[in-house]
Amino acid sequence: MDNAKQAKKKYQNEVKRAKSAHWRTFLENAKKNDVWTAHQFTKKRLVSTVPGGHNYPSAAALNLAIMQHFFPQNPNPVDMEPPKYIELEEKDTVDASEVAQALRKCSNTSAPGPDQVPYGVWKGIHSVNRHIIPALINHMLTWSIDLPALKDSLGILLPKPSKGDYDAFASYRVIALMQTFSKIAERIINQPLIKFAKASRLYSIRQSGSLPQRATFDAGISLNHWVQEAQAAGLKASTMFLDIKGGFDNVDHGTLLRRLRSKDTPEYMTRWISNFIAYR
Repeated sequence: MDNAKQAKKKYQNEVKRAKSAHWRTFLENAKKNDVWTAHQFTKKRLVSTVPGGHNYPSAAALNLAIMQHFFPQNPNPVDMEPPKYIELEEKDTVDASEVAQALRKCSNTSAPGPDQVPYGVWKGIHSVNRHIIPALINHMLTWSIDLPALKDSLGILLPKPSKGDYDAFASYRVIALMQTFSKIAERIINQPLIKFAKASRLYSIRQSGSLPQRATFDAGISLNHWVQEAQAAGLKASTMFLDIKGGFDNVDHGTLLRRLRSKDTPEYMTRWISNFIAYR
């Protein structure tokens, strides 16, 4: 019996030494991207990654609770506007170069949405025929529609790190895997909207994120400048940061559309945005 215990202990020690030696070798020869693999190995494993735990009588009841928590109904939804043909000016039409520019920013390794069509397929289509994708997007703008089928997405729940209770829904975040064509069209249509918003002063001059050449890094530099400026004047500076939960999800759609129309946003653009946010 003692021999068996000694043999078991020796075996376990040998396994432990072999694992340590392999880990050291891995770290010594690690390449640039291996740091993320090492990080995954050192992360604490979660006991459970099911939100809600076993507090629900069935999978259907748990699914309903998840949907109500992460995707609450908009209290003031807008109805989809019926299609209306609006002849686009030449400057408003999408050309092949704009599509190519948008596709360059799309990664072939990004996970696709419910249609399971990766960005590489659209890149291949555009390389063979440069007229197909621009024609599809121009038809969407001409008729001011965002097809309901393009709004389907896969919601993946990911556990947040270092949370005490992984039964709580608040310990998870959602990433939405959308249809790749929808993301391409959104990226392209967003460019003229940004230019119009800048010309019409639709956003605050102090906004730094989600704008070209205006990253959040600029906000950090500005904050640092203001603090140093205050200190140079003999003043004390303090900063308060606010994390506005679900800000974009709770924008009142009716107010948004009225704001756009008050600034004489092109009708085809306002109608497309209206249909883009409807039932989303």
